[in-house]
Amino acid sequence: MEELENSPSSSIDSSSHPPISSSSSSFYATRRALSTDLQLGLSLSTSSFQESSPTERTESLFVKVYMEGIPIGRKLNLLTQDGYQSLIRTLQQMFRTTIVYPDVCQTPSTTANVLSYEDKEGDWMMVGDVPWELFLTTVKKLKITKADKC
Repeated sequence: MEELENSPSSSIDSSSHPPISSSSSSFYATRRALSTDLQLGLSLSTSSFQESSPTERTESLFVKVYMEGIPIGRKLNLLTQDGYQSLIRTLQQMFRTTIVYPDVCQTPSTTANVLSYEDKEGDWMMVGDVPWELFLTTVKKLKITKADKC
């Protein structure tokens, strides 16, 4: 019995080797594809790794937000917002600026900004022109600009 414990084959830790099965080969194929995506600089999304039904609600809806005069945009998950007011409050805190609705600000202020968005067709629209749910389905990018330029 003691010879088995001291034999070379018994000193190999079998836990360091992955089990051989169809699921492990699937895992390695996915891992290789992921590695290739990372080397190419492609972005990752959880939807590429999970099969989801069309009725499932997406857990995130990230869009880029750009502010005039700031060269780097920021990402924002719109599904964490409750509506336009919540969105504007978040962006005001993020960019430390004042954002107003264009119809509210009758006299353009030099410090106030307005929020516009690019829809999926490439048109720029004012935020608040359409219902929130429709906005979520069409928004592609957000832009904060000076109110006096509108």
